[in-house]
Order: sequence, then C-alpha cells, then structure tokens
Amino acid sequence: MSADEIGINRSEAASASADGTAEAAIAPGDSQLDRERLARDLVKYYSAWSFGAGIVPVPIVDMLMVMGVQVQMLRKMSDVYGVPFSEHVARNLVGALVGGAASEVVAGGLLGPVVRLIPGVGTFLGALTMPAVAAASTYAVGLVFLQHFESGGTFLTFRPGQVREHFRKIFEGARAAPLDPAKA
Repeated sequence: MSADEIGINRSEAASASADGTAEAAIAPGDSQLDRERLARDLVKYYSAWSFGAGIVPVPIVDMLMVMGVQVQMLRKMSDVYGVPFSEHVARNLVGALVGGAASEVVAGGLLGPVVRLIPGVGTFLGALTMPAVAAASTYAVGLVFLQHFESGGTFLTFRPGQVREHFRKIFEGARAAPLDPAKA
C-alpha cells in the first residue's frame, strides 16, 4: 500500500514515521510486520483522538463522536490491509461489537453522561470517566479488527458475537491501565 493510496503524501508519511504518529503508510513489498506496526500505530493514534472526543461535555454527542473516530480508524486500517471499506457496515459492526459487549463496557460508556448530571462535581467526574472509556473502547475495537484483518478477514466476514469476550478483555485491560504507547 503506498502513501498515496492511503491518502497522505510521501512527506507526511516520512514525518509521521519520524514523530511516531500513525498516519504513515507502507509501500508495496513491506513486510507483514510493517503492516501490523502501522495498524497498531493507527490504533494508538485514534485511541488518543477518542480520548479527546470523550471530553465533549454533551451527552450522546460525545458517544457519536467516539464512534466516528472508531469508524475513521477502521477506514485507515482497511486501507493498510487492502480491505474494501463501507462506512455503513463499519458503523453497524462497531455498534454491534461495543453495544453487545459485557454490561460493564456499556455501563462504563453510559456512566460518564449520567455522572455529568450530578450538580457541582458531575461535570468534573464525567470529564474523567468518558474520555477513559472512549479511549479504551477504541483501543479494543482497533486490536480486535487488527487481528481479524491480519488473519485475512474482511468487514463482511467479521462476526461481533464471536469476538465479544476478546473485546471485553482488551477493554478491561485498557481501562485498568492507561494506554502505554510503548507497549501497545
């Protein structure tokens, strides 16, 4: 996959590689490890963006923004893996994966907006809760799809019900410990 095919120019790809951001691209013939490294960089990059989207102080709007970030991450990952992308299908899969996960994932995502309704400290507590849940959720979605794409899967062969437990474990691990870019 060339930088042009992913939607960035070569100078952006070079600077992205140098500064560690995930918007870099790999060239044809690069190894599977390079492709996986780029995909992991995308997961970290978009998890950080989800953290920012989770700060938005408007309930529901923050969740919609996080889903938009997750769909954009999947769009970029599909470019890396050469998988045909459909925004509609990606949104449905993300919704099914996150919404159908264990109750603590869903409850964690709803806790931020509910906590924000508490007079006084609600805004502060909500501002701490939702960004962490958003980043952990995006990280888990990204790693689940990374593994799926690495195994040759596509959006049409993805089965959310079969990976929910794996998603939940990644999500819980990401929520328990802040994302360490060196270990991701």
